[in-house]
Amino acid sequence: MKRIYSASDLVDARLLADSLADACIRTHLFNANAIGAMGDLPFGETWPEVWVADDRDLDRAETIVAAHASRPAARGSVRCAGCGEDNPSNFDCCWSCGADVRVGGDGCPAVAAGGQP
Repeated sequence: MKRIYSASDLVDARLLADSLADACIRTHLFNANAIGAMGDLPFGETWPEVWVADDRDLDRAETIVAAHASRPAARGSVRCAGCGEDNPSNFDCCWSCGADVRVGGDGCPAVAAGGQP
């Protein structure tokens, strides 16, 4: 078992753990509730950590971590062609129905609010 990611917040750690689970990579999340100890412990010691359970998955996991770390911040929103819900522009799937929001219903890239794909 090896630590592959230390996140500044729990949401970031969980998003990465979910991405790894989607690739059938088992993980463990440590320090999920340690934020309450910040101040008594150094802040870096309270950050959530994602660990890969099986060392044979490390190469694939590191590729997913690199992609996760390089994702752009959300700017604007994208409307889901499936259900019509607005999603942050950096989402791959609709939060409501799970449809791919990177592609519109006509097979073309989805259009974000403000006319930018």
